[in-house]
Amino acid sequence: MRNKFVITITDINGSKQFLLHQLVKKFVLYFTLAVIGVIVFGGWLISMLYGELSSLEEKKEELIQKEYQLGEHNAKLQRQIDAKTKQFEAINDKVSGIEELIGLKTPEATSIDERLENLTVTSTQQQHLFRSIPNGWVIENTGLTGKFGWRTHPILKTREFHRGIDLRAPIGTPIVAPADGVVEFAGYHKESGFGYLVIVQHNYGFKTSYAHLEKTMVVKSGEFVRKGQLIGYTGNSGLSTGPHLHYEVRFISRPLDPQHFLDWNSASFDEIFEKENRVSWQSLLKMITDPSHPQRPPS
Repeated sequence: MRNKFVITITDINGSKQFLLHQLVKKFVLYFTLAVIGVIVFGGWLISMLYGELSSLEEKKEELIQKEYQLGEHNAKLQRQIDAKTKQFEAINDKVSGIEELIGLKTPEATSIDERLENLTVTSTQQQHLFRSIPNGWVIENTGLTGKFGWRTHPILKTREFHRGIDLRAPIGTPIVAPADGVVEFAGYHKESGFGYLVIVQHNYGFKTSYAHLEKTMVVKSGEFVRKGQLIGYTGNSGLSTGPHLHYEVRFISRPLDPQHFLDWNSASFDEIFEKENRVSWQSLLKMITDPSHPQRPPS
């Protein structure tokens, strides 16, 4: 008869004897069950990770598709902008021709001093101009983030002519009218990236625009506004990289540098005549200073 190894375990309940081969069998059994459990759990975990990976791949494909669609949309917007620019240039050429026909356009050879030397504007007439033509800051002056002129669009990354200036302003900054006028448009502008927009018509062919506003409209189309009156609040709507006010000044549809009008006041009254030569200042000043002119403001 073979020798068998016997292990005796004693506790408070007494002593028990186990054969060594029985313990080995139990150990192997438990170890095998543990390995099988690890394999099953690992298989389940790998299956779950593969599912997550598949879901991430689908989301990646969706994002790529959306990026492509946005690229197509941006390209479409750029084509529309280019078409509008060409239309504007064509209209601008026609306006220039009309100016020459009716005598509004002054000869380039004539200096601004020669054209204005015989025109004297009284303080009352000056005040009338400041109530009629955009002047002064429309929001609190905290600096500029974009100047007037050619630039690379911050979102579309295309070369464009920036027809206004971008004024730094946190959301909710009050905007006031720079002159008396009537609201031409107030609402969301679908045909551009301006978002919520207000356009005000002023006297003598001037017009101002305020873009990327808050959704809440303070004024409505057709409403008359006074210089200094609240007309809206700055926001971040439309194609915008951050809160600011896009401000434009136009004269018979021609874009002018708004900086000249922001800095225009009684102390620098004559400076704008030199800085902004796209306005027929001579005919305008002649009209308001001519005693016989029917539209001359009261003295």
